[in-house]
Amino acid sequence: FWLKPLWLRLRWRLAEGPRDKLPLRPRQPPRDEMKQKATVSSSRRKARKAYFTAPSHIRRKLMSAPLSKDLRTKYNVRSLPIRRDDEVMIC
Repeated sequence: FWLKPLWLRLRWRLAEGPRDKLPLRPRQPPRDEMKQKATVSSSRRKARKAYFTAPSHIRRKLMSAPLSKDLRTKYNVRSLPIRRDDEVMIC
């Protein structure tokens, strides 16, 4: 007990005291309410793994690039998946 830092010792004392004396905190919404999709993980590690191990039909959508303004008006498309031998300008 005496090896713990002071802030941790005080936190435990507050938790052991009466509940009405503790400061009220706003309720945090569950993680599923905060996310857009419940099936997609918000973990950086899992997102990177899903990106690098994605099958080719999903990787095709991930590897898409926006078109320039003249091509956008010509084809009425905002972005296209990149194929082999496409010319891409990196800004």
